[in-house]
Amino acid sequence: MARQKTTKIKQRREINIGVVIFLFVLVYLVINVYVPLSKTEISIYEVPPGRLYTKDSFKGLIVREESVYRTPSSGYINYYFKEGDKICKNESVYSVGTDKTVYERLNSEKTGIKLSAEETAELKDYINETYSKASDFKDYSVVHDEILQYYRRTMDNKVMIKLNEIIAGTGLNAGFSIVDSERSGIISYHIDNYSNVNTTNFNNSMFEDKYASEYTYKTDMFEAGSAVYKLITSDEWNIIVKLSDEMYSKLQGKTRVSFTIDSSQNLTAPVSFMKAGNVYYAVISMNHYVANYIGERFVKISFDTEENTGLKIPVSALAYKDYYRIPSSYFMTYKNEDGTVKTGLMIERTDERSGEKNYGFFETKIFWTDQGYNYVSTDLISSGEYISKPDRSESSMLYLFIVKLEGAYNINNGYAVFKRVERLETGNEYVLAKKNTVSGLAAYDHIALNAGNVVEGAVIY
Repeated sequence: MARQKTTKIKQRREINIGVVIFLFVLVYLVINVYVPLSKTEISIYEVPPGRLYTKDSFKGLIVREESVYRTPSSGYINYYFKEGDKICKNESVYSVGTDKTVYERLNSEKTGIKLSAEETAELKDYINETYSKASDFKDYSVVHDEILQYYRRTMDNKVMIKLNEIIAGTGLNAGFSIVDSERSGIISYHIDNYSNVNTTNFNNSMFEDKYASEYTYKTDMFEAGSAVYKLITSDEWNIIVKLSDEMYSKLQGKTRVSFTIDSSQNLTAPVSFMKAGNVYYAVISMNHYVANYIGERFVKISFDTEENTGLKIPVSALAYKDYYRIPSSYFMTYKNEDGTVKTGLMIERTDERSGEKNYGFFETKIFWTDQGYNYVSTDLISSGEYISKPDRSESSMLYLFIVKLEGAYNINNGYAVFKRVERLETGNEYVLAKKNTVSGLAAYDHIALNAGNVVEGAVIY
């Protein structure tokens, strides 16, 4: 009997649709999740119209209505107010005594000096009665000072009682006296030789001499007649600013100026001018912020002299790109058979087949034109290539002159395009750029906030 041959038939595997779907989803997730995460994030900045000011800084001398007070006797000083406090007439400003031990004991027990329940009730009644008389903001300011004076007077009496108790209980003789203020004002412990200076008796040497100031708020022994504090007695004060001839020319005729003091907030105030010898001075009249500068005599004044308007661009958005700077006479126009006109250069190229060198027309995109020169990207022409004038009237030239142009990356269309930036002014974090320039930016364009993260031509979104 013949033996029957058996042949194995391979089974065809059926496609598992679930696996296919899983793989599709996996690939989709990789593309849409991993790829964006792996790319450098490009922050977008919308270019707004803006303005910057030119600031010129000069030395300013502060003069104000102030009086220096001196101790009538020698001894240790115990002050009752801190720098900048507003005090009223007849308030106890300090005490002076020859025995420092009494003051040390007093200071150690001051935390125990508190108003009694009866005194607290009297203070509340006084506050209610006084505030009921106020009708506007100015009245409330006066009322505040009256209440503060009442409270301090009450505490001064308690301190004096405690001081007498210490002397009686210890047998120590303080040999002290209490000194009251002769006027109301703002107290300061910065003493110098300029307290009597005003807008009529100052001189140029005050700006040139080495300035010295003493801070009297200390626990040292004071000799009789020593300066111990001063009072600023008016809210009106002046800043005398020594000007250059150029700055005087910019400011003369103005009745008000905009400025900053030591780079702080912008201020505006009345101004007048005077000349002493060959030097011009501006006198700025102030009636606010005197308490902010009670410890200062000289400050830096920065005037806002010029205002420019343009496009406000962050410094981080700026970049530089290389361009060839080629005389406009080397460019020519070429008209196609269809009537379109193209602009380009006669460039020497080598024929790959014959090896011969010939000049031919190559369309070249001009980025910017200025003062008889065209700027073209270095990507369009190799550095070793020759160019010639259209009529070949002059010998060919090897053009190697490269300049860097400043700009930012415009991403209005979803990809990065370099646009020129022409600066007008430079600030700390922004530059003010000229608007509506050729190959430049326009207001409300979208640019990359950080130019270092951008590749030109790359798709942003």
